[in-house]
Amino acid sequence: MKRAAIYARYSTDLQNDQSVEDQFRLCKAHAGRIGAEVVAEFSDRAKSGASMFGRPSLSALMQAAERGEFDILISEAPDRISRDIADLAHIHKTLKFRGIEMNCVNGGVMDTVSIGMHGVIGQMQREEGAKKVRRGMVGVVRSGRNAGGKAYGYRPVAGQKGELEIVEEEAAVVRRIFEMYAGGIGPRIIAGALNDDGVPPPRGTRWNASTINGNDKRGYGILRNPLYVGKMVWNRVQMVKDPTTGRRVSRVNDDSVVETMDAPHLRIIEDSLFEEARARKEAVGGKHARTAPKNKRLLSGLLKCAECGGGLSIVGADRSGPRVVCSTHKESRSCSNNARYYVEKIERDVINRLREMFADTSVIDAYVKEYERESKRIAVERKNSRASREAALADVQARIARVLDQVSRGTIEDGEIPIMMAPLRAERERLKGELAAAEPVSNIIELRPKAVDKFREDIEALADILKNRGAEPTPELAIRFREVVSSVTVYPRLPREEYRYEIKGWLTAIAGPELSAVLVVAEEGFEPPTQGL
Repeated sequence: MKRAAIYARYSTDLQNDQSVEDQFRLCKAHAGRIGAEVVAEFSDRAKSGASMFGRPSLSALMQAAERGEFDILISEAPDRISRDIADLAHIHKTLKFRGIEMNCVNGGVMDTVSIGMHGVIGQMQREEGAKKVRRGMVGVVRSGRNAGGKAYGYRPVAGQKGELEIVEEEAAVVRRIFEMYAGGIGPRIIAGALNDDGVPPPRGTRWNASTINGNDKRGYGILRNPLYVGKMVWNRVQMVKDPTTGRRVSRVNDDSVVETMDAPHLRIIEDSLFEEARARKEAVGGKHARTAPKNKRLLSGLLKCAECGGGLSIVGADRSGPRVVCSTHKESRSCSNNARYYVEKIERDVINRLREMFADTSVIDAYVKEYERESKRIAVERKNSRASREAALADVQARIARVLDQVSRGTIEDGEIPIMMAPLRAERERLKGELAAAEPVSNIIELRPKAVDKFREDIEALADILKNRGAEPTPELAIRFREVVSSVTVYPRLPREEYRYEIKGWLTAIAGPELSAVLVVAEEGFEPPTQGL
C-alpha cells in the first residue's frame, strides 16, 4: 500500500479554523478510495497561498518528500498547495522528480497540463479577490469611513464598522505637539517633554522625534497627518510581496490613485495651525535638507555613548566651542547620560593619545604578540573551513557523475536533465569560487614601517590643524584617520570631571589585514587588548 501525506491550508484569520479538519476528513476519505495509507498530515493555518515563504508546514512537507517519507501528496485542491503559478509548478516538478504523485480530491492525479490550468485559475482568483477588496475599500473611504490603520487621537466606534471617534485625551496631546512645533520647538525637545510628563506614546514605550516627524510621501507622523484637519487620505502606499524573500514591501503610490475625502467630524486642529507647522517643516526639513551643507567633524559618526551605545551629536555651542550630547538622550531622554562634551577637546585628546601610541612601534609589537594566539585559532578555522568546502565539492561532483550515469542508462527524461543539473553545476561553481578566493593559511604578521611613518606624519598634521578652532581636516587625512580609529566611546561625567574614553580601532592600515580585528583600547593610556573582536 502506498504511503500518503495530506496537506491542508486556509488563508486568513477570518476563516474558520475548523477548515483544516474538514480538509483532512475529505483527504482521508480520498486516500481510502485510491488505496493509500495516510502516514503524515501537514497544515498551515491563516497562511496565504500567494507564496511558499512563511508556511512552515509546507516547508516541512517538502523536506519529508526529500527524505522519501511518502509516495502520494493529497490535498483538497491544488490551490490549497499554492495560488501562484510558478510556485505550484515548482512543487509539482520537485515531487515528480522524487517519484511522488500529487493527487487532489477535486481534480484527481495532477499532470503537467492540470497543474498549468489550475495554477492559472488559482492565481487569477487570488488577484481578482485582491481587486474586489480594493474596490470595497475605495467605497468605504468614499463613504467617509476608515478603511484601516490606526491613527493617534482616534479609536473605532463600537458597533459601527469603519467609523472613528476622537479620543480627547490624545487629541489634547496632538494640539500640544502642533502648537509647540509651530512655536519653534523641535521634535526632539517635544518628544523629551512628553516622555518627562509620562504621556503614553502611540506605540512602544517612549516618544521619539521620528514619531512626530514621520514621512511626507507615506503620510505618517503626527505633523504630517491630514486627518487632524478633517481630511481622510487613503492609498498613499501599497504592499507588494518580494518573490525572492516572501516579505511584504511598501511602495509609494502615484498621486492619481490616492483617495482624499473630507471628514470634518474628525478635525482636531485648525487649518491655520496645520499649515503653519507644515511651512516650518518645509523650511527646516524639506526637500533641500539632505543636500544642505553640514559641518563634518573629524569624529563625526565615531562618537558613542558608554551608557546606552547610542551616537553623540551636536547640541549647540558656547564660547568654548561646539558641544555634543548622547543622541538617545537628545531624542527621547531615555538615556540617563545628559552630559555635554566639547567635541574639539575630544578630538585633541584622541589625536594626542594616538601621537603617544605611534611614537614607538614597540607598542604595536605588543599588540602583535597579543594577537598571535588569536591568529593561530583563525588559521585552524580557515583550514577546517577549506577542508569542509573541498569535501562538499567532491560530493557535488559525485552527484553530477551519478546524474550523467543515469542519463547514459536512459533512466532520466530529457526534460528533467536541465532541472537536475542546473543547481548542481551552480553549487559546484560556487564552491570552486570560494576555494579559489580563500586566502592561504598563514601565521605571519608583518609591520609596515612606511605605513607607520606615514600615519605618524598624518597624526602630526591633524594635530596642527586642530590647533585652530573650527578647522576641518582634508578628506585625505580624515580617511587615513578612520582607517585606524573605528569608534570613540565617551563615558558619563559630572560637571568639571575629566573626560574618559575608550578608543577602538583597526590596525589594517599599518600592520596588514591580519590585524584588522585587533581592539585598540585607551582610557588612562594605551594597553594591549586582552581579546580580539
